[in-house]
Amino acid sequence: TVTGSLMAFGKLQEIIQGRPVVYRGQNVVNLSILAIALAGIAWLAIDPSNAVVFAVVVAAAVVFGVLLIIPIGGADMPTVIALLNSYAGLSAVAMGFALDNKVLEIAGALDGSSGFILAVVMSKAMNRNFRNILFGAFGQVTMSAKAEGEDDRPVRSGTSVDGAAILDGARLVVIIPGYGMAVAQAQHKVRELSDALERNGTQVRFAIHPVAGRMPGHMNVLLAEADVPYDHMVELDEANELLSRADVAIVIGANDVTNPAAKNEPGSPVYGMPILDVDNAGSVLVIKRSMGPGFAGIGNELYHLPNTTMLFGDAKQVVGSLVSDLGESR
Repeated sequence: TVTGSLMAFGKLQEIIQGRPVVYRGQNVVNLSILAIALAGIAWLAIDPSNAVVFAVVVAAAVVFGVLLIIPIGGADMPTVIALLNSYAGLSAVAMGFALDNKVLEIAGALDGSSGFILAVVMSKAMNRNFRNILFGAFGQVTMSAKAEGEDDRPVRSGTSVDGAAILDGARLVVIIPGYGMAVAQAQHKVRELSDALERNGTQVRFAIHPVAGRMPGHMNVLLAEADVPYDHMVELDEANELLSRADVAIVIGANDVTNPAAKNEPGSPVYGMPILDVDNAGSVLVIKRSMGPGFAGIGNELYHLPNTTMLFGDAKQVVGSLVSDLGESR
């Protein structure tokens, strides 16, 4: 669990590559290491004082944690994090049994079961096979040049003034929050933007993807913190219906969950994942620090569409500027 969590952290922070690392006989190697660890545990149950066997078990566990995570692509890391959380709970249960501690057993069982349920929910939301997640064998896809982010197509960028001009007069605006909003702590500024648009007579809704952010419900919690009305938040199906008739869609730090490659690129790591159909909106404003990829490690096709305008910068600052420029345009 420890080394697996460190590997997941490394992939999310781009310390190590997010692409799946696979090799011939991978499952055989993993199962062999697991068998060694289990055999060592059985030996220690008979002879607890054997330091050599204990060292072998620890080494096997360390290596197994690394090898279990490396074949998993960056797009699936949120699901893996939930699964690792479940493993940590199971470890606590085992520790509780060993120490005859009922509190550890109960807390570990709650942690393990909630993590497992969360992993199942996320895998379904991302259209992934949960059985593959359990065995660390998913995320293995054929990567194209565009899938690796090697895309030199031009994008249209603008300023907050351009964004305010696009928003001015819009009847329906759909805001798509993502992890970038959480990092910038921009939820309160986003609420101010929503209020400014509504004062201008614009209907505003927030489209929430099930796995936007680090876990399900992440965006809901942040928006609730900013006092965004709950009835303004819509789930995937309703959001896509709204996006098909929205004048403007504002993407704030969301990446893979808006990538049209999930529908159009069979070789993409995100292919088959349900997404928010932001590309169907009349105009799209994308607020992002750079053209860097998301968890999946691939470029977003949305950024190159003719109806998309990129507003580069910190989400909190850019949204604040949009609010100011909207006020000045009136």
